[in-house]
Amino acid sequence: MLAINSTHKINPINTEMSPAACLEVMVDLRCFELPVYKNNQLWGTIDFQDCINSPQKTIDSLVKPGCVSVYYLSHIFDVLALFKASPKGVFAVLGENQEWLGILTKDMVVDSLSASLSIEQTGAILILEMSSSQYSSNEISRIVEGEGFKVLGLWLHQNDESARIKVTIKINTSNIERIINGFDRFGYVVLATFGDEDYQENVKQKFLTLMKYIDY
Repeated sequence: MLAINSTHKINPINTEMSPAACLEVMVDLRCFELPVYKNNQLWGTIDFQDCINSPQKTIDSLVKPGCVSVYYLSHIFDVLALFKASPKGVFAVLGENQEWLGILTKDMVVDSLSASLSIEQTGAILILEMSSSQYSSNEISRIVEGEGFKVLGLWLHQNDESARIKVTIKINTSNIERIINGFDRFGYVVLATFGDEDYQENVKQKFLTLMKYIDY
């Protein structure tokens, strides 16, 4: 999951290019700005609106100073953190000698993460809640594997105002009732489930049965 694996490898956008040529690249990549090279080094950024409104033959006078670049061996998680901290929607990707290798957009990073984090694989999702001290990825995996299944992905969300965390788990099955029962036995709170229609229908039927019993 390195930056270079998600990089769109295009020739450097330089100050001698026309606004129309830049617009064509932006439309193709579905982005609204591009990093620009000048004299073999990063110079600044050209944006979509300036290109549309410009009568200039080149973008030289339209380039705004400042551009963000990432090292080609940067981990994609670090790139994502940079996107979150930066107002820029596109980064230049540079090699060992600061040479231009291509560009990265937010969409490219999201697509890469979707492919690598099992998002496109089928399976049900559970959300657990627990104290920070209770969390153990090994135990969670052991409970799932004890029922004969595998954890495809696991993500944490820390509540800044408490010592509790939420754990989202994706599992390679759409029948998770046994897994839910396993988490119950070990004292985990199951907040929500997604993608298991059989389990949801089972819960609904149990609720209706209970209501009939109460009414009786």
